[in-house]
Amino acid sequence: MRRPSLKRLALTAGLLFVGPVVVAHGRVWLDGAAPSESAGSPAQGRLAHGHPLPPSGPGHVTYSYLGASLGRQYVHGAVRDALLDAFAAVAAARPGRRFVVGETGHRRGGPFWPHRTHQNGLSADIFVPLRDGAGRPADVATYPWNKLGYGLEFDAQGRRGDLAIDFDDLARLLSALDEKARSRGLRVHRIILAPEYVPLLLASPAGRALGPLSGAILRSQVWWRHDEHVHIDFAVRDPR
Repeated sequence: MRRPSLKRLALTAGLLFVGPVVVAHGRVWLDGAAPSESAGSPAQGRLAHGHPLPPSGPGHVTYSYLGASLGRQYVHGAVRDALLDAFAAVAAARPGRRFVVGETGHRRGGPFWPHRTHQNGLSADIFVPLRDGAGRPADVATYPWNKLGYGLEFDAQGRRGDLAIDFDDLARLLSALDEKARSRGLRVHRIILAPEYVPLLLASPAGRALGPLSGAILRSQVWWRHDEHVHIDFAVRDPR
């Protein structure tokens, strides 16, 4: 039996890399303009006319081109627009800052394994922004061997090796998300972060300016620690 040539192996590896990138961007290029409709709750809901997040853009990048190509980054259209505007706004104010977007949901919502929520198109995971030992903006590393970033562990002070969570930039993002969501008829309903990080977040310069939004931050522990990412649930604003 002949062994596969190096050229064939290289071609196969290239296709395995390029394929998900093309499909992930293709989902965005082929996306329609139908308005989204969300029903039910994050834990038991569905979504009509979900829209994919671009895998990259001003101030953000996907956690996984493979995940995006498999359709795991769909949200309500208003959530998509609020996220993109908030990423761009913070990046413009904080040169070098980029946010890594985690999983959001299926195009039609519904059960989203292994998550217990993300079912109605109004939820998004965003990995925590980092600073390296020299104080430069850094990203959470998302590889298969660390569960695409979800398997990383930070200590009680938000540190991992020479990396540290930038709580000020995280607070800036939350504030921007609240502002952009409200302009689209939404509001930030719930923010899930490791409970030991809440005082650190609120003590940062931007955290001290969160005002009423700080009340949306869950103070108790949930089934996943949420030290490597923040989970955000949006809700439709009461028109009254």
